[in-house]
Amino acid sequence: MAIEKYLDLPDEIYDKFDALSDEAYEDFVNKKYQSSFEKYERCLAMIPEPKKDYGDASNVIEWMVENYLKIGDYPNAIKWVEDLGNYLKNKDILGDWEFLKGKVYYEAGDPEKALENFRVAHDKTKGSCFEEQDKKYITFFKNPAKYTGSK
Repeated sequence: MAIEKYLDLPDEIYDKFDALSDEAYEDFVNKKYQSSFEKYERCLAMIPEPKKDYGDASNVIEWMVENYLKIGDYPNAIKWVEDLGNYLKNKDILGDWEFLKGKVYYEAGDPEKALENFRVAHDKTKGSCFEEQDKKYITFFKNPAKYTGSK
C-alpha cells in the first residue's frame, strides 16, 4: 500500500499559520496555556477543507496532544488524540497515531487502552515505534501484567 502525500499549505496561509503556531509555542513555553491552545485551534481553523489533505492539520493536533500531556490535562489529550484520526491519511498503515494514543492512555491511567494501542502500533511498525521514546513505554509493553493484571 502506497503512502499518500499531503498537500502543502498555500503560501498566503502558510506564512500566517507559521507565525501563529510560533506564537502558540511561545505562549506554551511561557505557561500561558489557554492562550497557547486557543492559538493552536486558530491555526487548525486556517487550514482549508478538507483539512486531512494537509499534514499541517495533524501536526497542530499532535502538538496540542503532546502539550496537554506535558501539563497533565488528560481529558483534552484524549479528546484531541481521538480526533486526530480524522486528520490522518495513512493511519491504516503507519503506527504513529496508535503509538500516540498509547502514550495518552498510559499517562491518563488507562493501561488496557494503552496496551491495545501500543500493540497495534508495534504490529504496524514491527516495533520501531518504541525507538527514541521514553523507555517506560516499552517496559510497560513488554510487562503489561505489572500494570493491568492481563498478559
